[in-house]
Amino acid sequence: MRNNKGQFLTPDDKSISSECEELLGLYVESLKQQKDGTKESTITTRRREVRYWLAFCESNNIDPLAATTDDVKGYIQVNSHLADTTRGSYYRSVQSFYSIVQNDAAEERLKLENGHPCKDRDTINLKEDYNIHENKAEYKLQHDLAGDDIDGVRDGSSDILALKPDQIERLFESVSGKTPEARLRNEIAVRLNWYTGCRSVELSRLDIDQIDWEECKINVRSAKLNPKEHSDLIRRDVYFPEEFRFQLKRWCRRVRHSFSSAVEPNSGNILVTTQSSKMPGPQINNIVKQAAKNAGVQRPLRPADSGPNDEIKEWFVTTHRIRRSAISHWVNDCESLGLHQVRRIAGHARIEQTMDYVEDDDDQIASDYQKAM
Repeated sequence: MRNNKGQFLTPDDKSISSECEELLGLYVESLKQQKDGTKESTITTRRREVRYWLAFCESNNIDPLAATTDDVKGYIQVNSHLADTTRGSYYRSVQSFYSIVQNDAAEERLKLENGHPCKDRDTINLKEDYNIHENKAEYKLQHDLAGDDIDGVRDGSSDILALKPDQIERLFESVSGKTPEARLRNEIAVRLNWYTGCRSVELSRLDIDQIDWEECKINVRSAKLNPKEHSDLIRRDVYFPEEFRFQLKRWCRRVRHSFSSAVEPNSGNILVTTQSSKMPGPQINNIVKQAAKNAGVQRPLRPADSGPNDEIKEWFVTTHRIRRSAISHWVNDCESLGLHQVRRIAGHARIEQTMDYVEDDDDQIASDYQKAM
């Protein structure tokens, strides 16, 4: 079931067969029995993320109860576009699944054919094997690291890489394109990434019909939240500056339908290609990475000291980096935006996620308190 390069496939959605639904149910019940007192929120997370793992197994013709360490490594690799904390959580849920199954003595079906595939760091070490640091504090911001500072960050420092607005402006000025129309489309993509803080798949979904031109906002469907759990956030409004309205409207109403043979005027996705009515997230990510390279702010993060023939696994500037930078900017630099407002714009399920972006400033607390009172 892998692609023609032998790579693992990412499931099209998170739906699973009735057999895997039953297996998921057995796991959850056993988890509750073995880990009495586990928080309901933890159980909900495990249920959701083990479902992701089971969907991956089905997409790649893997028997979950016979999975090997290589299968789990493949799962980690196909999720390389996600944040460290998200990948870490996904992996912990896989570990939980196999630990619970291995220790279950009551249910006959819960038997592992090849043992626990990811029991401890001796089998898979997220930090050493994949440079995944799960405990990075977002409020420790380092906005302008020199190239030789990268190793310190990768070795476990709490500094987080984030771009400031002046660096983002350089990206806008550095987008490339084979034609003026393509360059305009690419600049629109980079600007929307920064202005809205959307994930790449959400940028791909942005629709002309969902633009409110008067309020300068776009309604978008979340790429991560479960509709049953977060019905109030499954669709959210994201915003763009008033001065961007003319450029965006020019693209949508005058240029877009002449640029692409696959679209109708004034409707459909904002970001398109010459042959397709929807630009996929990875292509938008490539546009951002190339603009960063042109601007001189792009550099490899993994491997740290790559040779001329080594494949770069992770780049400094990506759509996800721009998203995190935008949220950091809103939280720390924009006094008119409150945390709850940023949470809504970012599409975070919990305020704690937004709080991770707060930059502590003890010197400012006293004066801010006096103003507030």
